[in-house]
Parts: sequence; C-alpha cells; structure tokens
Amino acid sequence: MEKKQRSTWWLTAILAGLLVLLCSGMILRGISGIAQLFRTFLLGIVIAFVLNQPSEFIQTFLIQKAKWRKKPAKVVGILGAYLFVLALLAAVIGVVIPQLIDSVRTFAMHMDEYLTNLQQELDRITIPLGLQRIDLSNLMELAHVGLGKFDAAVVPRILSVTGTMLRALGTLAIGIAFSAYLLAGKQRILSQVRRILRAYLPEQTYEQVHSVLHVIVDCFRNYLIGQTTEAAILGSLCFIGMLLLRLEYAGVVSVVVGITAMIPILGAYIGGIVAVILLFMISPWKAMLFLVFFVILQQVENNVIYPRVVGGRLGLPGIWVLLAITVGGQIGGVVGMLFGVPITTVLYTLLRNSVRSREDKKSSR
Repeated sequence: MEKKQRSTWWLTAILAGLLVLLCSGMILRGISGIAQLFRTFLLGIVIAFVLNQPSEFIQTFLIQKAKWRKKPAKVVGILGAYLFVLALLAAVIGVVIPQLIDSVRTFAMHMDEYLTNLQQELDRITIPLGLQRIDLSNLMELAHVGLGKFDAAVVPRILSVTGTMLRALGTLAIGIAFSAYLLAGKQRILSQVRRILRAYLPEQTYEQVHSVLHVIVDCFRNYLIGQTTEAAILGSLCFIGMLLLRLEYAGVVSVVVGITAMIPILGAYIGGIVAVILLFMISPWKAMLFLVFFVILQQVENNVIYPRVVGGRLGLPGIWVLLAITVGGQIGGVVGMLFGVPITTVLYTLLRNSVRSREDKKSSR
C-alpha cells in the first residue's frame, strides 16, 4: 500500500514538473510545431472527444429504452451525434449571421454619428474638470481612410478568404472522418492501448497510469460540458435581456459574451466591456442601462449558474480557477486560459487524492 501511495505521489510530482517545464518558450514552440504537423488528427481527436458524450447518450437510450441491439444503436448514436451538432450549428448560424450582417451595416452607416456622440460626451466630461480635450477627429479620418482602402481591396480579400476557407474545410473534412473512425472503433483502440501499457509496465505502475488517465479524461469532459452549458445559458440570458431592454446589437453582443464566457470567470467581462464601449458610442444612457443589467446578470451567473453548472463538476476552488486562468494566459494566451483550468483541475485532483490516501493511512495506525 505504501509503494502504491509513493507511486501516486511521484506521478503527481512528475505531472506538476511537466506543467512547469511548459513555461519554457522552446518547449512550447516544439510542441506547437509537432501540433502543426498532426493538426488534422488532433482536430479529429478533439471532435471525437466532444461528440463522445452525446453519442453514448443516444446509444444508451436506444439500448435500454428502445431495446435496440448494440451494433445498430452504435451506428445511429454516432450519426445522431453528428446530426445534432450540425443542426445546432445551423440554427446558431441562421440566427447569428443575419444579426452580424445587420449590425455591421448599421454600425458602418452610423459611424460618423456614433463618433460625434462620443466626442460630445468626452467634451462634457473633460471640459468641466479642466482636463485636456480628447480629440477624435483623427480617428474619424482614419476610419474613413480605412473604409476606402477596404473597398479598393475587397476583391483580393475575398479571394484570399475563399482560399483559406477551402483549405480549412478540407482539414475539417479529414478531421471529421478521423473522428468518426475513433468513435466507431474506440473500444478496440482503448483495448489495444491498455494491452500495450500492461505489456510494458509493471502491474502497479499500470494501475497508477490507468488511474491518472481516468482522472484526466473525467476532468476535461466535465470542464467541457459544464463550461459550454454555462456559456450557452449566459449568452441566451444576455440576448433575451437586451431584447427586453430594446438595446441595439443584441445578437452580436450576446454571441461575444457567450464565446468569451468559455474562459472561466474573466471571459464574460471581456464581452461586457466590448458591449459597453459599443453602446456608449450610440448613447451613454443605453451603455449605463446595459452595464446595470450586465452586473445583475453576472451576479446571477457567479452565484447561481457557475457554481451549479461548472463548479459542481470540477470541484476546483475559485482561487485555483483564477490562478489557472492567470498563469495559463501568461503561458499560452487565450488557449492557455481555456486549457489552464482543466489541467489545474487534474493536478489538484491527483494531489487531493494522494493527500487523502496518506491521511487515511496515518489515521488507521
């Protein structure tokens, strides 16, 4: 028993050491280069990981409730997961894209009016306080010049974007095909991996590695499900609230808030700041109204939604979530923020299990 606990402790220490080594720019560049070479297959692994949960849910329902056989239930479960995500994306795009087009068109048509309103509000604030006047005339000229250059280069830009989209679609198609293969043969693949590990590792080490891998998969799955659900709820509530308050750019702002909410705790504030700046250019009163609404929404999110949807799944204290976001952002930017929380959750869970095991052993003496 003591050897098993010692192995768990050393494995946790090794993982923590690897996390520290990731701070090295050379290692990060090396990992980035390898990821670029295998990006299509890594994309397939990510897609398979995301679709595994809905696929298993459909299979379980068909087998237990509808009394289907395993093989047809498996096929229908995989196809159902892809169709569900495709329908969800189509619904979101059908709602968001028209909103984005209308918002961009409206903003471009009223940009001069927005900048003039912003200039007047800044003058109203700075002049009575005796501060230096903030002149936005250069910004107005720059905006007009930028729009002129955009119109002149619109054709080359469209061609460039089209080529990039075609390459991305090709990569996505191969990644989806690879993910389908993983979902269909995951039992055989996992069995082969277990056989390899059991063949080359001592039994005790194999058990420890298996336990650690189980913790990693559980932490990432819980984080993905919880954070996605929380972001969808927050974006939907923001959209409904802005429609009720009759605020402009409800679709764009809600999408930004929902996407940035994938970054725990701090993400939604980024979207809120963007919305306040955008609405302030239209009307300071509307910006203040949205700010009050967003503060109330954040209180509901932090005290009701996040603890129940995400916090209960991760079991990670808030201080460690904040630390993971900060350190992850310093190491890898936005990607580091996204992956910092589940990685920290893995380390926290492994260390917590090791500490509890040692405490139980000492108390039993």
